[in-house]
Amino acid sequence: MSFTIKDLNKEIAVITLNVNKEELEEAIKKAAEITGNEDEAANRQYAIHMEASKAIQAVFEEKGLKLASEPKVDVKDEEDGAIEVTITCPLVPEVTLGQYTGFNILKEAVDVNDEQVLEEVNRQIQSQSLWEDVDTPAENGNQVLIDFTGEKDGVPFEGGSAKDYPLILGSNSFIPGFEDQLIGIKKGEEREINVSFPEDYFEPTLAGQPVVFKINCKAVEEQVKPELSDAYVEKLGHEEIKTVEQLKAVTKEQLTKMKEQEAENKQAMEILDQVVQQAKVEVPQAMIDNQVAQHLNELQSQIQQYGMDFNQYMEMTGQTLDDFKKQMAPSAEQEIKQALILAAIAEKEQIQVDQEEIEKEYNLLASVYQMPAQQLQMFVPAEAVAAQLVQRKAIDFLRKNNQ
Repeated sequence: MSFTIKDLNKEIAVITLNVNKEELEEAIKKAAEITGNEDEAANRQYAIHMEASKAIQAVFEEKGLKLASEPKVDVKDEEDGAIEVTITCPLVPEVTLGQYTGFNILKEAVDVNDEQVLEEVNRQIQSQSLWEDVDTPAENGNQVLIDFTGEKDGVPFEGGSAKDYPLILGSNSFIPGFEDQLIGIKKGEEREINVSFPEDYFEPTLAGQPVVFKINCKAVEEQVKPELSDAYVEKLGHEEIKTVEQLKAVTKEQLTKMKEQEAENKQAMEILDQVVQQAKVEVPQAMIDNQVAQHLNELQSQIQQYGMDFNQYMEMTGQTLDDFKKQMAPSAEQEIKQALILAAIAEKEQIQVDQEEIEKEYNLLASVYQMPAQQLQMFVPAEAVAAQLVQRKAIDFLRKNNQ
């Protein structure tokens, strides 16, 4: 196999890879061994991309280039069974740094007054939902703590049982008739209720079917009316917060930290805006398109989480897909410029991260996403984590050298 650099400029590197018939057959054989796939077409494609990756790596290491986005691979079949592969690689553009220190952009002063603290404390109090045991029959608005087992034709069905389940009567969160038949139940009482699943229930074996639920009531609870008092604050269950004044003190500290962080972020962005204006970099369209595609995927995922189809969302907004892409392009280009310039500053100032810092960040991300750090590494490569840490350090450098 041989390759040549067909074209090389600031935006792209075009590599031509020639593979004869014997070399291609050998590469396909290796691909089949690696993938365990018997599909010859799939193995051929895998082999071509594997050889293309080797050529890209060799050229990029020799020339000191960086790949900006996914390369385009075109294959031309020759009459003798050989192939010619043309690999078009978008390149990370060069950055010419201008002034990036000494802007003297001040951080806004942070002030948290008593009115703001009281407003936040009241918001926290009102957002709490506290319940207390009562020795009275359950009525609408009460919460009952129940164990229940659902049976169809005398046999418990899957998903029909629970222990210590908190159910607010009147919430209509269970199938019709379930909550109504718990009105009047007392703590310690056992009761059987008869209900039928709706005809359109998602589980076909239960749709429209009559079932019996055996109930054991563990508690009947009444919601505690929120009020700003020491007695209510103590019921919140915080180990170190027992009074209104203690809650105010902790809340003021939290608000101050939050506003300090907001002020620091705003200052950093104002500095970065100045740095971007002073620097010179031309972002290739391929990088912008790639960034827009990422944002579009994130938007589609968010919309799906709300149970809405993306096309429906587009119709509601009265925009087309092209409209969205055009709308996203300027901010996408600015994001790329910022990232490239921060990377250039990090390189010039020799800002780096070590393995310990990367592992610490993985552990932090693992606690946020509630999954083991080792599992998280399968989805987020170490290179991406390192790049984020370097970028963060570069922003800290700009803030510290702003005077």
